[in-house]
Amino acid sequence: MPTRRVSWHRTDQVRTDEHCTISARDAGLSLVGTVLGSDGGLPIRIEYRVLADGTGATSAVHVRDLRGFAQRTLTMARSTKGVWTVDGVVRRDLKGCLDVDLGCSPSTNTLPIQRLRLGTGAAKTIQAAWVRFPELTVEKAPQTYTRIDEFTYRYASGTFVGELVVDDDGVVAQYLPWERTGVAAGPDDTEPLDSH
Repeated sequence: MPTRRVSWHRTDQVRTDEHCTISARDAGLSLVGTVLGSDGGLPIRIEYRVLADGTGATSAVHVRDLRGFAQRTLTMARSTKGVWTVDGVVRRDLKGCLDVDLGCSPSTNTLPIQRLRLGTGAAKTIQAAWVRFPELTVEKAPQTYTRIDEFTYRYASGTFVGELVVDDDGVVAQYLPWERTGVAAGPDDTEPLDSH
């Protein structure tokens, strides 16, 4: 997959715009993004970096959440043995999770979609480390992906069900309140401005 730069607009009660760079690296995928907008009358800026290994499983997550003048951070890591840490603390309750799901962004849906490579009509339930916003808490969440047709998936978790429309690389084009507003493909060696 070539490096992609993607923008989304969110239209529900959380009004945001997002810019994300999705890059294929030697070790796997990296997602680096920024969400800008407002939530509950407060200006918000959420910066994230997600790294996945060669199998497509999440290996590291860094989030910085700014709301008004408050700033919080979250750091997650998954070892090669599948042990998760959240802010340096081992989280045994996340055992079995291969993916992270950032509740503020549709970008992380690309990871299980690419990793599972479901055929049309096939379904698979995964365990995800779900990062909730604005709480910035992490919990284990069973999530079922069902491939409806070439570009459409049904996503279900608990009582929530929604459809995702993706492109050839599994990058979300439409997902409930998120709508992709731009996409560009570039050389593999491009690096986002905020990567340093």
